[in-house]
Amino acid sequence: MAVGYLANAFDLLNVRDLDLIRQARGKCSRLVLGVFSDEFAERLYGRRPVVPLAERLALVSHVRGVDEVVTHDFTPRVAEPEDLTFVVAGDLEFTDVVSPVPLTPRRASLSPELRLALEPLAEDEVA
Repeated sequence: MAVGYLANAFDLLNVRDLDLIRQARGKCSRLVLGVFSDEFAERLYGRRPVVPLAERLALVSHVRGVDEVVTHDFTPRVAEPEDLTFVVAGDLEFTDVVSPVPLTPRRASLSPELRLALEPLAEDEVA
């Protein structure tokens, strides 16, 4: 199987992120996570992540099934033709991805505290 690449902010790591990682890992033999740099996330979402990049890199590096973690920023990623690039349905589309493999989140955090904390951030994205 091919190498898979999943890029995301992985901010406030939760069950949705873990579900996406599990789905991606099931489709490849090696999984690389690209964690959005603070600047890249700000450009995409209009705000910086809550958790700093160094901590997000450390957190996802310890998730089962993740083979490598890199910073995903403005530098174009060079992929082999057999590599798989995963995109999350409903998230921002990456126009430079050739033949993206869609992943559909199946779970969301049920934590009322986390949802309450994220509510102002979601409102900022809409504005």
